[in-house]
Amino acid sequence: MEKIASHLRGKSVRTMAGLILFLIVSTSLASAQETSANAASVQELNVSDILKMPARILGEGSNTKPSGKYKLAKFRLEQVDLPAATEVEIKGRKTEVREAFRLTFTGGPFPVRALPPVIWIDDVAVGYGVESEDLTEITVVTYDRSLLREGANLYLSYGGKEQKEDRERVPEKLNLGGAKGGNQ
Repeated sequence: MEKIASHLRGKSVRTMAGLILFLIVSTSLASAQETSANAASVQELNVSDILKMPARILGEGSNTKPSGKYKLAKFRLEQVDLPAATEVEIKGRKTEVREAFRLTFTGGPFPVRALPPVIWIDDVAVGYGVESEDLTEITVVTYDRSLLREGANLYLSYGGKEQKEDRERVPEKLNLGGAKGGNQ
């Protein structure tokens, strides 16, 4: 009888040790998965997410009269604070950033075309723009703060990022006059 009791005690100690080990391993795995999920969520942040996030206005134009063939009126430059630092490529180098910049042109309605709109700052094609549903705004997102220079010329074109000849200039130059109107 004593032999059976001793055997059962040994079995319950092993079972208890196994349970404790199981709990430790599962907690570690859950923590690792949570960390991985957080990292993945930062990596999954895309332009459409950034377009919807609150931002601080860094500068904006005041022209209200659309002009030219693309009916450009004014611009708005906003800074979006990202939920976490993320790694992006700027000028061919991996860089960690904590903010994105939205540059929006207002006017139009902008034409619907087979080729995408391209937004330029001086002679640098910032990227392909995203049109608003009502076609009165075109927005591009960049992470490159060095492009944002006081007095830079702003342009819109359609097609490739190499085609400078068909660009149209926004009536006002980039001004970084500070926040106007607070968060959007």
